[in-house]
Amino acid sequence: MENYILRIYRRDECQLDSIAGLVEAVETGEIQPFRTLSELTTILAETPMMMEKNAIEKPCFELA
Repeated sequence: MENYILRIYRRDECQLDSIAGLVEAVETGEIQPFRTLSELTTILAETPMMMEKNAIEKPCFELA
């Protein structure tokens, strides 16, 4: 089972497809942006391997 964190930064109540944010795959830490509800649906329907191919690099932080 895949686990995701969904961050929604913008949405328009009048236009349901107008939504923007990020999807993070918990297991891999890969992050992928979306700009419409259709893109979000496509990301969630893809396999984790496909998501890794299109992902944004997650910044690494070191603890002091």
